[in-house]
Amino acid sequence: MKIEDRVYELISGKLDDVLSEEEERELSGWLEADGEHRVIFDEMRRLHEQAKLLRREFNPDVEGTLRRLKVRGGKRIGLHAWWKYAAMFVLPLGIAFALWQGLKEKKIVLHRQFGEVARPGAERAVLKLFDGKTVVLDSTSGNMLIARGENVRVEVDSNRLLRYSREDTVVTSREERKNELIVPRGGEYQIVLADGTQVWLNSATKLIFPQNFTGKERRVVLSGEAFFEVARDENKPFIVETSRMDVKVLGTRFNVNAYTDNEMVSTTLVDGSVEVASGTQKPITLVPGEQAYGEAGELEKREVNVRLYTSWIDGRFMFNNVELEEIAKQISRWYDVEIFFTNENVKKIRFTGGMVKFKPLDDLIRMIESTSSVCFSVKGRTIVISEG
Repeated sequence: MKIEDRVYELISGKLDDVLSEEEERELSGWLEADGEHRVIFDEMRRLHEQAKLLRREFNPDVEGTLRRLKVRGGKRIGLHAWWKYAAMFVLPLGIAFALWQGLKEKKIVLHRQFGEVARPGAERAVLKLFDGKTVVLDSTSGNMLIARGENVRVEVDSNRLLRYSREDTVVTSREERKNELIVPRGGEYQIVLADGTQVWLNSATKLIFPQNFTGKERRVVLSGEAFFEVARDENKPFIVETSRMDVKVLGTRFNVNAYTDNEMVSTTLVDGSVEVASGTQKPITLVPGEQAYGEAGELEKREVNVRLYTSWIDGRFMFNNVELEEIAKQISRWYDVEIFFTNENVKKIRFTGGMVKFKPLDDLIRMIESTSSVCFSVKGRTIVISEG
C-alpha cells in the first residue's frame, strides 16, 4: 500500500506527541478510512519503540568526536571521513528503516496468506430445472433467458435476480415440476418464485420449489438459511418445510435458519404472522419481533432484535454476545474456508460487533482479535483459532 508523505508526517508527529488538534483529526480520518491503515500505524508505533531502545543502546561519543575535529584545525575533512562520522548518527535510523521494511514485508505475507485461503462471498448459485438442465449463475448472469414453457418464463433480469413469471393467468398443467436452487459456500442469491414471493438464499443453502404452485398450498423445501418475503394469498398458505420444522404463512416477511450443522433451528418474524410446527409439539404462533428457537420438537418463543438475524440480506454481519463457535460457522460458510479451534474453551468466548460482510476476512479477524483474547493464524488452507 502506497503511503503519502503527509501521512508519514502525521504518524511521526503523533508518535512524538506534537500534533495539533486539526492534525489529530486529519490522522483520525486516515485511520478510519481503511482497516489496513490501523495495522500500518501500529507497526510504525512498534518500530518507534524499538528505535528508542536502539538510541539508548547506541550512545556515540559526540563531544570526543567534536574535540578531534577541532584538533584537525583548518584541515579539510574528506568525503570519506564525513561519512564515517555521519554513520555514527545515521546507523540507528538505518537499522530502524530495515526493521520497518521487515515488518512491512512480514505483514504483507500475512495478509496474502488470509487472502489466498479465504475470499468474501459473492452472487453464486446453480439452478437445476425439472428436465435435468443445469445453469450456473453468478454476478455476470444478468438479462438471460433460461427457459420458457408451461406458462412460466424463467430468466435472470437486469438486476441479476432469478425470476419465475407466469405468462398466462391460467395454469394448464396440474403437475408441480420441481426445480432446485443451490447456493454453495461462499455464495448468496435471490429468486422470485412464480407466485411473486421473493427469497434471499444464504451460503450453503438449497431451496426446492415448483415452477408453478398448482395445489392448495405453496410448499418449498429449505436446507440452510433463507429470508422470505411471501406474496399474500389467503387461499393458498405458503409453507417452508425443513428437516426439523415447518413454517406456515399467508403473506409475511421472516427468516428461517435450518442449517444441518447447527444444533438449533430458528424462525424469526419481521412482519405479519407465522405458525411454526416441529415434531409432535403444539404449533407456535409468532408476531413481529418474536422468534421460535430450539432443537427439533422442543421449540420455544422469545422476543429478539430481528436486525441481528436478518442483517445478512443487507450485506452485514451483526453479532450480539454470540459464541465464537457460531461466528466461525458463519465465517466458514461465507468465506468458504475451514476453521479449527485449538481447544474447546476458545469456542465459548463471546463477541459483540458488526461489519460489512464483503470486506476481506483480514478486517473481520482484526476486529475480533482487538476486542477478545483470541488469535487467528493460517495452517495450510485452514484458519486456526487459539487463545491469544
